Amino acid sequence: MTVAAAGVTLVIFTCESREHLLVKTFQSFSAACGYKFQKVILAIDGQVDPAAIAQINPDVILQYTKRRGYAHSISKALKLIDTPYFFWLEDDWTFHRNIDAPYYTQILSDHPDWAEIVFSKDGPLVAVSKVKPLGENLYETTFGFSANPCFCNTGHLQQAFQLLEHAPKGDKLGEDGFENFLSKTFEKQNIKCVMADPVDHLPISHEGFLESTPRNWHMTNSLETKTSNHLMTIPVPSIARRLLMVFKLVSAFCRLAIGQLGNNKIYEFCFRVIASAKTIKKDE
Repeated sequence: MTVAAAGVTLVIFTCESREHLLVKTFQSFSAACGYKFQKVILAIDGQVDPAAIAQINPDVILQYTKRRGYAHSISKALKLIDTPYFFWLEDDWTFHRNIDAPYYTQILSDHPDWAEIVFSKDGPLVAVSKVKPLGENLYETTFGFSANPCFCNTGHLQQAFQLLEHAPKGDKLGEDGFENFLSKTFEKQNIKCVMADPVDHLPISHEGFLESTPRNWHMTNSLETKTSNHLMTIPVPSIARRLLMVFKLVSAFCRLAIGQLGNNKIYEFCFRVIASAKTIKKDE
């Protein structure tokens, strides 16, 4: 059976309070990829405006009405995929070039020991990222698995998450994230994670830095019990640095408040700041 006959699934991951990102991402992806996916799965963690869901019009909706975390969504969504390949799409990306789904899925079909082909959010790959060439502007990643937009081998991902469900779990940043587990698992199994070198352009850009969800939701232990304390991705600041931040925030918000009166881009940024601030307590 050919890849085209077997079909490919589109899996979209989102969580509450990110409807504005979800809709923009889906519109951008749809414009860049005209491929007819056999099935579209929308995995939702928490409450989401039904109007946003309607714009996606997925074939399958997987939703936790109370947040349980990204790792939970992935684990359950993978079990719903019945095609040999799928596209992994988070809700906060912009696509700048057309995506040839048959081309990439055929490459995965030709290389059964590859877990994914992921797109570069940094544009053309630098020399240190090209130490393991695989031909056709494809390179084995130096960091392992990435959940950035990618075409995936369904079997490899399903098997890895089955192993994760029974493996020891933790919440140490850089070690116990689900991407860390997948990276270590695939390395042990000699399964390659691959990145496509765009050579001369920026294929995708990440739009969700401002609304980044707490890392607690990404840790392997969140499959059982989420760590209650916020996991800092930067060193814990001193009281002096926290006080300095107060002055920086006041200054920044004053400039933004004035700027948004006549600038739509600044207004949209302010909207996202306010929306993010409202969800901090809810996320934690």
